[in-house]
Amino acid sequence: MGRGRDDEPWVGRESIFRKKLNELRTTGRIHELPKNDSVNRIKELEQSTYLNNVQTTFQQAAAPELERVALLDGLTELYNNTTINRILGDEIKRGRRYKYPSIVVAVTPDKLDEVRLTNGPLAVDGIYKGTATFLMNTIRDVDIPSRYSVDTFLVICPNTGMDGGKVLAERIRNNICQARISDIGQNWSVTASIALAEFPSMAQTVDELIGIIGIALQQAKDAGGDRVVLAQPAAI
Repeated sequence: MGRGRDDEPWVGRESIFRKKLNELRTTGRIHELPKNDSVNRIKELEQSTYLNNVQTTFQQAAAPELERVALLDGLTELYNNTTINRILGDEIKRGRRYKYPSIVVAVTPDKLDEVRLTNGPLAVDGIYKGTATFLMNTIRDVDIPSRYSVDTFLVICPNTGMDGGKVLAERIRNNICQARISDIGQNWSVTASIALAEFPSMAQTVDELIGIIGIALQQAKDAGGDRVVLAQPAAI
């Protein structure tokens, strides 16, 4: 995972993506960040192209309040499907160019159909929001969280190898079942089905990556949940 132990960040501070995510969640817009001439700053600025393009578009339209709507999921206030797909595509290209691996971790809370039948959709929404908060508090500052689909969260872990990915995935699995996810006045304890894949070694495109991690996630669900399944490389 770059420098240091497998569970340590590959840069010594919060990433551009996480800074912008936190700004969007708290203020509804992206603010310009201070400039820095370090190598890490240059790399992070390279990563932020898509978010900056969106910001510029809305500034030109005189509607900066729409940045949150464009980039974030409305319920969890994590990056949405469109945003994370663009970031993921850029990360795969960079991984090939600079010869470093990165990890994607997919997380789905288990048995929410039972919660929906027993307690209704608002209780499920509360669990999704609580899961988003749990992930933000559990993953590293350099990792990039999103709500990829209705029931699936996706976390990109830049410059991270499979050993580091396994450490994070097991940390999520072990801790989420002990966390009390609170909403609408009731505490919930959940387990999660988790899948992880490494790119670009396992997949060369976003579609390939999402395909293999989706299969692994379904295997985790079919096996009863509360487990981590490693994806298999895409067929060449």
